[in-house]
Amino acid sequence: MSMQIKRPKSLSKIAEDHIREAIANGTFELGESLQEAKLSKAMGISKTPIREALSALKLQGLVQIIPQRGAFVFTLSQEDVAQLCRYRFILESAAVDQALEANRTELLSELDGIVAKMAVAREADAFNDYLELDADFHDAFFDHCGNGFLQDGYQKVSDMVRTMRTHLSKRPERTEKSFKEHQAIAALLREGKAKAAKTVLKRQITRGERSYSDLVGAEHIDKRN
Repeated sequence: MSMQIKRPKSLSKIAEDHIREAIANGTFELGESLQEAKLSKAMGISKTPIREALSALKLQGLVQIIPQRGAFVFTLSQEDVAQLCRYRFILESAAVDQALEANRTELLSELDGIVAKMAVAREADAFNDYLELDADFHDAFFDHCGNGFLQDGYQKVSDMVRTMRTHLSKRPERTEKSFKEHQAIAALLREGKAKAAKTVLKRQITRGERSYSDLVGAEHIDKRN
């Protein structure tokens, strides 16, 4: 019997994970400059793994690299956001249908559990916990859909979606709307009203499209200009 030894993460992978998390949780603003020297000093590693990490994150759409200017946290045009929201809804609605068909009981149980935890997080003003649960709610569709291609398709944009959610959800009224919609989606699916649930899901997703122009306004100016 062969026993494979789990290899430790490389420095570039550690840097990649660190920078990805900082982008997703809003530590870095949209469009913010990611200077290799600053990142190297902050993380206590050389510039080479930082450069490799930024290249990997570029392939994932989280970093934009401009020749002679450097690396920046991604920004999206209004049209990019519209297309991302449409793509996300297509994937999520398909995943909902397939999850209901393949693992209905497990899906509904998990969604109910997540909504209950969301209520606790809101009561405690635990904003970051709430955002993690929000991501878990949507991930559940894919976890139970039984379709690896759908899962891969969502994985490619999930960090970008998570980053946008972090920035767009900073307004208290948005979190309140979000919570009511998650409640409604879980309840409608339990009642067998998948079409109505997907209508609520579409409204929730397209709100990101409508709100994004505010997000990249005066408070979030693209720092490359």
